[in-house]
Amino acid sequence: MTSFERDPQKLSQATYDVAIIGGGISGAWLSLHCAQAGLRTALIEKQDYASQTSSSSSKLLHGGIRYLQQMQFGKVRESAMERAEYLYAAAHLTTAVPFVVPTYRDFQRSKFFLNCGMLAYRVLTLGENRIIGDPAHFLPPIKSISANELNTIYDLRNEAHTGAVVFYEQHMLDSERMVLAILQSASAAGADIVNYVAAESYDITDGVVRGIHARDLLSDTPMTIESELVINAAGPWIDGLNGRLPNAESAPKINGFAVGSHLVTRQLCDHAIALTTKFQSDAKIDRGGRHVFVIPWRGYSLIGTSYDETQQPQPDLTLQADHVDQLLGAVNDALPSANLSRDDIVSGYSGLYPLHTDNIQKSVYQGSGEYQIIDHAHSNQVHGLITSLGAKYTTGRKLSALTMKLVHKKLKRAKSVQRVKLQCSQYTSLTRFIDAKIKQYAPMLDAATVRHLATQYGSDIDAFMSRIQTEPNLLQPIVRGQHDILGQVTWAVEQEQTVSLYDMLFHRCSLGLLGIQQTEIEAIAKHMQILLSWSPIELEQQLQRVSRRTAVTQYAIHSAR
Repeated sequence: MTSFERDPQKLSQATYDVAIIGGGISGAWLSLHCAQAGLRTALIEKQDYASQTSSSSSKLLHGGIRYLQQMQFGKVRESAMERAEYLYAAAHLTTAVPFVVPTYRDFQRSKFFLNCGMLAYRVLTLGENRIIGDPAHFLPPIKSISANELNTIYDLRNEAHTGAVVFYEQHMLDSERMVLAILQSASAAGADIVNYVAAESYDITDGVVRGIHARDLLSDTPMTIESELVINAAGPWIDGLNGRLPNAESAPKINGFAVGSHLVTRQLCDHAIALTTKFQSDAKIDRGGRHVFVIPWRGYSLIGTSYDETQQPQPDLTLQADHVDQLLGAVNDALPSANLSRDDIVSGYSGLYPLHTDNIQKSVYQGSGEYQIIDHAHSNQVHGLITSLGAKYTTGRKLSALTMKLVHKKLKRAKSVQRVKLQCSQYTSLTRFIDAKIKQYAPMLDAATVRHLATQYGSDIDAFMSRIQTEPNLLQPIVRGQHDILGQVTWAVEQEQTVSLYDMLFHRCSLGLLGIQQTEIEAIAKHMQILLSWSPIELEQQLQRVSRRTAVTQYAIHSAR
């Protein structure tokens, strides 16, 4: 595997074809597509990779089935095809999860009507398996189950339901690791990628963006990144830079933001369920209010999404008490047998999502309910700058592919986006690959742990094991009931640009969300202290940052009413 080390000095020592701002899912795919096209590429992220919106979803690769209710048939097919692209690119980072949708006697929620919709869905998604390639990753068929069968999965005996329809979605163990895998593949293709480098302003001369004035936040070192073309892919924060451009008022802007929260609770079931709520839905075919999902995840249930709106983007959002109330109430109203209480909540998180803008103009290169790709040469007479904004994790690759059309036009190059298996996906059959690794590493680790490591690292597991097997303490588990081992901390620091305890716990392995104990946090911190040469003061600061998040989350959980 190719090394993925943090080297900010490179950024000021080269002249790039493309410099990308933002290390979420959109920027990650752009960096890979640019590097694949032979473009000298840089990407900077002001915090850790995927630490904001890309880490705050339900971790689903949506197949577009929800767009049926909105009668957006093009979006149904697009989402399913993009889900297939992820399965082709990195099958080990996702798993198929059965979703239960209860049915009722009224026509619009009946089994007949829902199955008609599912038939339409199957027609709209024809060709998905051809993209996936490996039959082991084809989604199981949609099926109907009886009322009695449903009650054995979720106890809904007090509901006048008629059973359910069960379909499958792809769920990621960690959405951050998908972003990281894409970035590592971009790096292997030649891109220079660095976290904790903040874009402070554009370098503009005579109405042309010539690069980015940036700052390495870890060393407080200013730098200028020279580039023929700059792409702003900073998600909800794109207007922070674009709002200071000449003629900024002429370019489209984000006109609002949604805040969504998720809870991690004791596991309710090994099936996911879509629960209708009292909250307003924008569906044209109404099956009740907006849905809340309950999804099995790492021995717990992941519940979301709450919904709120705000006018200003805020980084590092924390869980709010009213969001806890919203989600608890939704689950207990729709699924009384769950009897979910605040004491059942282990943790939670919140994220910010840009709402669709209302002022799509002719100056927008590509505008839709999901994408805004803005050529600023046309929108506000600033050359050398593109803004690329999407709203959905699943369609991040498609946003990049559309943006690349404009990139090639601006740079006067013509090269189509190529389908690619990520660097960590160099296996033919994932099932056979994992079975072989379980056998290979049986003398050192149990089968469940090896399987977990294979889903984290894919074909990079051999490089990982080669690094850690010489130090027996690195084979020790970190958290009771989870399969993560201490070697993952070493690997994250040495190979994944992990520079803080907070990032290790919340953006590399999710253990910070899974009931980790203070003694376990301290053990990780002391291990990282050795690896990163932290002083005692720095060690305490690292621990305090994690403690602040934990305290704020627990306050929100237990102050809800």
